[in-house]
Amino acid sequence: MKKKGIVILVVLALIGVVIALGFVKSMGETSIFTMRVSYEEILQYWELTDEERHTAIEIAMQNETVKQYLDQGYNRSGHSPDCIFRNDETGITVGRVLLTKAGLGGRWYLHHQVFVYVNLNTGEVTGINEGLKDFRLTEEQEERAKHIALSDPEVKKILNGKDYEIEVGRPLVKMSSYEIPIAEGFSVMGSSEELIGASVKLKFTDGTIATVHVSLEKEEVIRISP
Repeated sequence: MKKKGIVILVVLALIGVVIALGFVKSMGETSIFTMRVSYEEILQYWELTDEERHTAIEIAMQNETVKQYLDQGYNRSGHSPDCIFRNDETGITVGRVLLTKAGLGGRWYLHHQVFVYVNLNTGEVTGINEGLKDFRLTEEQEERAKHIALSDPEVKKILNGKDYEIEVGRPLVKMSSYEIPIAEGFSVMGSSEELIGASVKLKFTDGTIATVHVSLEKEEVIRISP
């Protein structure tokens, strides 16, 4: 009797596990289905119509600032415009047109992007986020950077009669953030960059490298890193 009772308990336990697994599976399928429906609804909500896309591009391309970017070699990305804001209550829809430009390559700036926000209700560009800029040092700026670095007292101590090679590396850039109002009661964060200096590399025969960061505006060394 005792063995029979144990068998019955084991069978009941197994039945309970099967029921529990079935319940979890059912809940999982329901959750996945619900998430999928919600995601599709979100995509549909934020999608621009073909007419809205055409209008956003047309408005952006007529903007004088956008024309300047196009003259600098920027092109409209084929993946834009997209919908960045839509309000059914006010009827306001804002499209975002992306302009891109190939960069210097290598480990420097690979692509430069400009985001143009178009209010489809007012028919105007309400904001532009310039993002990364295409900073390139001129030969004159490179020579100034070398002169500033080699004139610094601390750099002279580091050199101290050693054999070295000197080259100017990537430009030093200061980035700042600002708010871009693109529709009434709605804004996005933008960023801008400003060229402030350059990094000068000193390569020694023993394989060591010292990097001197200089300010072109103040004509002084900002910091020295090994």
